[in-house]
Parts: sequence; structure tokens; C-alpha cells
Amino acid sequence: MSDSPSTPAQPSPQGFGRFNRRSFMTVAAVAAAAAGSVLARPGQATAAPSRPRAAGTAQVTWSSESTAPGYAPKSGTWYTDPAIGLAGVAYKLSQQNDIALGTAGRNFGQVINIDPAKAYQSILGVGSSMEDSTIRNLSLMTPGVRSKVLQSLFDPAKGAGFNLTRICFGASDFTHSDFYTYDDGPADPTLSRFSIQKDIDNNIISTLKDALRINPKLTICGTAWSAPAWMKDNNSLIDGHLLDEYIPVLARYYRMTIQAYAKQGIPIHAVTPQNEPGWPAGIYPSMLVNAEQQKQLINTMRAEFDAHGITTQVWAWDWNFGDVGTYLADSLGTSDSGYTDAYHNTKGIAWHDYSGDPSSMSLAKTEYPDLDMVMTERMWWGTAGADRIARYFRCWSTGYIAWVTMLDQNRDSQHLGSPDPTPLIQNPDDRDTYWALPEYYLFAQFSKFIQRGAKRIWSDYGSADTLTTVAFLNPDGTVTTIVINQSSLARDFTLRSGQQQLIDSIPPKTVGTYVWTPSAPAAAAIDAYGMIQAEAYTDAYGVGVEATGDSSGGEDIAYVGNGSWVEYGNVAFGAQAATQLMARVASGAASGVTGLIEVRLDSPSSTPVGSIPVSNTGGWQTWTTKIADTSGITGTHTVYLTFTSDQPGDFVNLNWFKFTRDTGTDAYAPIQAENYLNASGVVIEGTGDTGGGQDIGWISPGDWAEYPNVVFGTQAATQFQARVASGAASGVSGLIEVRLDSPSSTPVGSIPVSNTGGWQTWTTKTADITGVTGTHTVYITFSSDQSSDFTNLNWFTFMH
Repeated sequence: MSDSPSTPAQPSPQGFGRFNRRSFMTVAAVAAAAAGSVLARPGQATAAPSRPRAAGTAQVTWSSESTAPGYAPKSGTWYTDPAIGLAGVAYKLSQQNDIALGTAGRNFGQVINIDPAKAYQSILGVGSSMEDSTIRNLSLMTPGVRSKVLQSLFDPAKGAGFNLTRICFGASDFTHSDFYTYDDGPADPTLSRFSIQKDIDNNIISTLKDALRINPKLTICGTAWSAPAWMKDNNSLIDGHLLDEYIPVLARYYRMTIQAYAKQGIPIHAVTPQNEPGWPAGIYPSMLVNAEQQKQLINTMRAEFDAHGITTQVWAWDWNFGDVGTYLADSLGTSDSGYTDAYHNTKGIAWHDYSGDPSSMSLAKTEYPDLDMVMTERMWWGTAGADRIARYFRCWSTGYIAWVTMLDQNRDSQHLGSPDPTPLIQNPDDRDTYWALPEYYLFAQFSKFIQRGAKRIWSDYGSADTLTTVAFLNPDGTVTTIVINQSSLARDFTLRSGQQQLIDSIPPKTVGTYVWTPSAPAAAAIDAYGMIQAEAYTDAYGVGVEATGDSSGGEDIAYVGNGSWVEYGNVAFGAQAATQLMARVASGAASGVTGLIEVRLDSPSSTPVGSIPVSNTGGWQTWTTKIADTSGITGTHTVYLTFTSDQPGDFVNLNWFKFTRDTGTDAYAPIQAENYLNASGVVIEGTGDTGGGQDIGWISPGDWAEYPNVVFGTQAATQFQARVASGAASGVSGLIEVRLDSPSSTPVGSIPVSNTGGWQTWTTKTADITGVTGTHTVYITFSSDQSSDFTNLNWFTFMH
């Protein structure tokens, strides 16, 4: 499918030979670059970006991956000679020319819509960890260089502006010295030996003080990898279980840690009861804390803190998306079973990303709406990593903290082995020599432009194959949008908010940040007759947001089962009644598991005005469009989609929905091929057929196009007719197949196609089909035992 409806048609294939469309697009992009295309702008000097000059312009800053051979993101080669890799980095927080904002109108490339009126979570910050390994390497630098590095990390004007960091209370795997806690030795229930002196000796305290002087708004959170060994059943810092009898003592231990840091002038914003509470690491400090223990520990910590006037927050969990299981439900309770005291004593849920998907955060947010989601540990690389950070924010995280900021080229000062590259790398032979890897700049594309207290706002997510985005409304009224190009081609796009837009082209493997002052807030009303993205809800329960595999890209809502619901405020239907609901659904539910998507107005418990039945579509990312009648709806309403099933478990994913006044498409009149709702692989082009117009071309095996709400009536259609053209090579042929209600359903008929004399030499073909009645979503699918393009399609129709 083309990037946008206004993308120019592909050139006529006559004259240069029939390329496979994918090969042709790649060749065209390479040719443009070789010709000095404006899509490959020369880099400008790295600069500290200033605020936009005026409401009518947008400030643009780019950072990119390296093009040096062998220096792909995450490659261990970065430790060998970082300078070679950095020589291949075109953009390093490089400020581009400001772009004038124009009036919304013509589409240019991929369209990215932004709506500041749809605001979500407040942002706490972005940063990286200040664990012992990083601080050890900093301490080996001369004071002037050390100060320069800290400034590059934390200074909002001259550096990356990191304003969120995580520290370790005692030793972690990234510790240069022997493992330690603040009370090592024989059992000491009174904590008479408690001391943070080793943190002072290891320069942790002095480094944090310097960071706070550079950025007084730096927020610090922390946790322990292990309690003192004597609090555990194996009397070791490595592995072992927390003993129940020491839960009150451990709460005091945390309270004394916070007080000791406060005495040094270092406030601790939040703590978690245990780093990775279900992970026995085996080679470095770790401790198992079960859900019941965490529940007790949260309550005891909160009581201990309150008794001493400490406002430090407690965040639960602090481990992976994929490992959460019933841990949160067992420790915090649920809305169905009742929340525990621990839920009320917790302010957030901390997450790591070594298994699972960020959608777990969005699902948890619907179950625990009063709690913040915070991504506290995961290092990422390249533009794919930038996209993962965008996904964290889109799934309700209030912050992002990378894990380990600086190792040396030998990867010393830690106990893990051979870690992946860190944002900064130090020369072990000359400690004052260091390199900032592309990740430093890519992280700064977020941290430098998203202000604390910003609200994430609605934006089209896009897809990894094209562009992905996340957007924020800053407290000063500016909008920050991060645009991520993971692909190997330059990408054109239109960034649109209300009546304003800008157009730009972003190079391959590049992240761009666009900051401007909107002229006026976007209209809050939602058009009932336009596609309403499922993830753009104003409130929800029992759903998670995930990147979709649907052909249109974007996100869908998942984990949807009986009792889930989503709310969409201010949906405008107008005076003429809506009579149908159209929904884009996928289901991998087990055989026999079905459910309903119900439409309710103004209350989740009102009488449904329509419903769509859903059962297995062939997979959780096998999408189809379903249609159902609704009671005539007029005016403006809060729309609730509620999900019901008589079986437990998830039964549907939802990508988008819309309302319509249509009575459907007549199956017995020509249906123009380019008027599909969704498609994969096909390209719209100007046709040379009689009557002009457009056709769909560049059609290869596996491509498809979808036409919903096709009305066949009560008398069965028995034939399928299609207007086709083909310039396929000798021996290349294929089938145009008709499928109903799912792209993977059994075909009801097919038309064979081979060379007709040329790609614009048209003929009409007819084939019998199994009798079809009623109203269906029609899928035209294309199959062949060859991989080449084999047909163009202008229109099709059905006959009795």
C-alpha cells in the first residue's frame, strides 16, 4: 500500500522493464542518494539546541547510527576502536534548519497526526544509572575531565540533560570492589553497624553531589540487589531467600539508607523493596522475595518512612514484563478481589525489559490506575532501541533509565563478564580519553527536549518498516515529537497537529526531535465516521497496548477478555444517524472461545446499541474487518466498547473502529480495486484502461486487499468477474482469489491470470464461485508458485 493517498503513482513500467516493486523502490532510493538528493542532507555542527524562535517554526535535531562497517548497534566492536565507529555517525544532536509550519493540507509521505488535547501520563524523566562501575571509571579521570563528563550527562543546556538516575544500595553486578552491603558481618538485628561509608569511599556520594550541582532537578531512585547476608536463609549475598523475621529490620535498613543519603545532601525520590525479586543470579548479589513478602515489606517500609517524616516513594516489582505472572495481583490485589494495603502504600510499579513486552505496563496501568509505571532498567542500542524507548512511553511509563553508563574498553570494574556497549566508553590506558557512542546522542533526543511534567499526548505510532513516533506537551506549551526511522531508506513525512503541519525527510537510521509551539489546541471532538484508533482511549480496564502486525501499522489493544472495556470521550455523530459499527479485529482464541464487542453510550453499563461477535480469525495478528448494525446514533457521546464472553481468557485484539451510515457496497456493481480499506503489498497507480482512473499494481504472491460491507443479498452470487492486465514473463502466472470475512478463509472462487500482452493491456475474466449471500468483508488475495509480480487489477464485480 502506498505511504499516503497522495503519494504519486509509480512510473509506468514500460520502458525500463518490469522490476519487482520492492526492488524498484530500493533502486530508486539508491539512485536518489547518488544524485545528491535533498533526503541525504549534510550534517551540521553539533550544537546545543535552542528553543524554537517563533510559534511559526519548528526546531529540528537529529542523531543517527554509525555507517562504519562492523559498528552496528550493540556490536562488541565498539570496545575495540570507538573512534572508527564514530567517524561513521552523520548526526550527533545535530541541529538542522528550522522548519516553517504551514496550514494543514496536502499529505507528503507518511502522515503523523498529533493531538495535544488527548493527554496521558506526566513524565518524570530520562537518564542512565550511576552504579559503582560507572562511578569507579569516573573517579579515575582527572577532576576537570570528570566534571566535563558529568556535565555532558546532566547539564540541561550543555549536555544531554539527564534528570533521572538509579543507584544501587550496596553492591550489584556492576561493582568494581568486593560485594558489600551497609551492615556486613554476623547477625545485627539492631543495625548497630549500619554505615554507608563504603559509598563515600567509592566516590558514589561525591559523584552524586556533583551531578546535583550540575542539575538540581536530578531525581534519584534506588534499590538493593541483596539485603545483608544475615537476613537471608543462605547467609550469603548471592541468591538465597529473605527471611520473614527480618522484614521489619530490612524496612529500617532502607529508612536508615534514605536518612544517611539525606544527611549527605542527596534526596532519594523512590526505592523498590528488591531488585529483580524472582531472580537468583548465581554469580552476583541477588535475593528472592516472594509476593507475600513484598506486600509486607511495602507496608512496613511505608510505616517506617512515615514515622520518621520521610516522603520517599515506594515502587513495587522492579523486574521484567515477562516474569510478572500473578506477582502484582498477589502483592497489590486486584480491582475484582480488592486492593491490598500495599497498593495504597505504593506510588509506582518499576519494570525491567529482559523478557516480555512493554504492553504489560499498559495492562497494569488499567488494573492499577493510581500507580505510575516506571522503566527503571534496560540498556538499548541504535534506532531500534530508540523505538523501544518510545514504546515504553506509549505504554504509560513515566520515565526511562538505561543500565550502566560507562565501562572501559577492557570492560573491567564489573562482575558480569563481557557486557554490551555502554553510552560512554573509556580508554583504560588514558583514563581522560573517552567516547560518547551513538546511544548517548539517541537518548538525548528524548532527555534534552522532554521537560519534567510534560504530558505524553496522542500521536500516530506508525510502524518499524517506516517511521514510529511518540509526542509530548511540555509545561512551557511546546510540543516535542520524536520521529524514529529504523529503515535503510530516507523517509518523507507530514507532521500534523490541528490546522498546522510541517513536512520533512529524515535520513535512514536516524532519530529526529521536532519542537514547536502550537498556535491553538487541537479540537477535542472525535469524528465517529473516521477511524478511531483503539489505543486512543480516554480510560480503560483490562487491556494492554502493543505494536500491531496489521498492514496499516500503529498499535492495537490486546489481552482483551470478558469484563474489559475502553472509553472514548466526545465522539461526534452529528444529526444524521450512524447505523453500523465497523471494527478491525484479530483473535487467536482457542476453538469454541467466542465473545462480543458491544457498543454502549455514556455509561459502561448502559444498554448496548450494537455488538460484533468475534471468534478465532487465525491468530492474534491475523486481522479482519467486521461489521454490525447499530441503533441509529446521533449527537455527541462518550462511547464505551465493552467486551463480554462466557469463557475465561482473552478472546480478541482490536486495532481500530469506526461508525458508518453506509448501507454497504453493491456486490453487483463494479468495485474499484483502489477503493480498498486495508491492503498489503499493492500500489495504486494511474490506469491506462478505458475510462481512466486508477488500478492496483505491483501485485505479487501474498498481497491482498480488503473491501468491507459488500452486500450480496438473498439471491446467491455465483460468478466473479475481474478486469486484469499482466506483463508477467513467460511461464509466470497466478490466481486472484475471493475470500470472505478473513484473509485466511477458504477461497470461494478464483481467477487464473497470466500475461495479457502488457501491464496496461486489459481484459475481463470471469470464474464461477460458491454461492454467496448476505453481507461480507471481501478479501481479494493473490497467490502464485512464482515470486514475481503477475497482475494488475482495475475493478471486480459479482454476478448471479
